[in-house]
Order: sequence, then structure tokens, then C-alpha cells
Amino acid sequence: MKIDELESLASEMNLSNIIIKPSDVILSMEGKGDLKDTFPVPDCSNCIEKCCPPRVVINLFDIARFIDKGPDKFIAGKFEGFVELFLSDTNDNVKLYHPHMNPVISDAKDCVFMDENRLCSIYENRPYICRSYPVVIRIDEDRNRLALWLGGCKNFKISSDKAAFDRLLTSAVQDYNEKLMANAVLMNFRTQLRELGFGKYMEDDWQILIDYNKKNKEMQTQIQDFKQTVERLRAPQDYTAILQRLQSDNDWLKERFVNLENELSQQRERAHSIISELTTQLAEQRKFMENIHRVEEPRKKGIWRK
Repeated sequence: MKIDELESLASEMNLSNIIIKPSDVILSMEGKGDLKDTFPVPDCSNCIEKCCPPRVVINLFDIARFIDKGPDKFIAGKFEGFVELFLSDTNDNVKLYHPHMNPVISDAKDCVFMDENRLCSIYENRPYICRSYPVVIRIDEDRNRLALWLGGCKNFKISSDKAAFDRLLTSAVQDYNEKLMANAVLMNFRTQLRELGFGKYMEDDWQILIDYNKKNKEMQTQIQDFKQTVERLRAPQDYTAILQRLQSDNDWLKERFVNLENELSQQRERAHSIISELTTQLAEQRKFMENIHRVEEPRKKGIWRK
């Protein structure tokens, strides 16, 4: 079983410091009951919202369960972000892109596993992100683990069914833990994962190393440039020469400004001259037309008399 092999790899690392339990989570769900005696529970049977989009992201453990159960042919995409994960000091907030389930048609609006009755055809083997929806675990700026209610789920009821809510919360914690373990396994056991058949869901390591070396060289160049700048600032400066150069530049700018003002004044005078000439020509043209009109008027009257 792929899931057993994957869990065996994860067990080789000491991940107890990042794995959480439901009791470690702070419930942050304002307006969703008092969370002691009353709890929010989705009312899926009467829901008209489309909560199963065509691209549901899945983690490495979801992939293993899919391979074991058969629907892995619907998995699309690859895990990315290995370099960012490798360079990070902590695994908590690293962006690691997940593969998703591939829709049958490009413009599909529902999950590939949604049947004609709008029910999940793999309900017993659905990913944990689906099991926990709409509860999700997030980390706040104080490093607290918060259980949040996603705003996309609007059709729920406030119930005393604590067991139903606990199932959502436990699945959300499981999804959170699996993502952390998947990140750690992807970082430390890439060769073993390829041997286990997960290679087609992973980026090419050689290209990743090339990109990493390129980034490293760019960083080294930036560091060297920074050091040179610091050394120049520390070195004794000939402030007299600097002031003279600044004064020279200032004089040149003043001279250039005066020249531009003179050029602008000349252009303005030239424009006024052109406008005056055009006005004179227009007046002469109007006068000429008036003379023609005075000559033509008596002639027209004579024609009418005849």
C-alpha cells in the first residue's frame, strides 16, 4: 500500500514538534454558536452552493490513497516550490503547490467525482480537505493555530451535535498535519519517493538545483556589490572636489534653464506672429468676399427685372 510506504517515510523524521491535535487549535468562528454547547454543522442535503469545484488541491498522502484505491488517473499537476521549501527556516508558511484532480472537460464547473445526482462518488475515500470543509486550520501572526469557518459555506445550522462538528475539526487537523508531513517528506526523501512511484507528481530535481545555483549566484553578486558600496562609503572622501562638481553641475543646469526659457519665449513670439498674420489674411479674405457680394447684388436685381 502506497499510504503505508509514505507513512513509513514520515515516521523516520521527528515531526512531533509540528504535528497538532484538536486540543491545540483555537476555535475562531464568530457567529457560529457558542462552540461549547452549540456548534455549526453544514446542511449539505439542502444546499444549493457549488462547494465541489473542478480543481480540488490534494496533498502527497491523498495521492497515495488515490493510488491505492484506483482513481489516481484523475490527478493532474505537480508539486512545486522545493527550492523555496529548502531555503526556508520553517515549514509552516512555505508555499508548496499541490496537484489537483483533473476535470473531464476544460470548462467543468464541478469536481470530476461528482455524479449525476450531485453526490460524491468517492465519498468514503475523499481527500481530507473535502472531509473537513468548511473548517480549515490557519496560523496567525502570533503562531497560534486557528480553526476558521470558510465563508463559502453559507448553508449551515447551529446544532448541539458536537460529534458532527468534532468530525469536521478532526479532519481539518488531519489535513493540516498531512500537509506539514508531505512538505517534510518531499524535502528529505525525494529519491525514495521517485522509487515508490511518486516521480510523475514531482518537479525535475536537476532543474531545481540549476535554478537554486542561479539564485545563489545572484545573491552572491548582490552581496559583493553591497560590500563594495559599504567600502566606498567608508573610504575618505575629497569633499572639496565633490562640492566643486556639484557646483559645476548646478551652474550647467542654471544655464540650460535660461536657454530653455529663451527658446520658449522665441517660440511664443513666433506663434503670436503667425496668429497675427493669419488674422490679417482672414480679414482681407472677408473684405474681398464683401466686395464680390456688393458687385453681384445689383446684377442679380437687374436679371429679375428682365
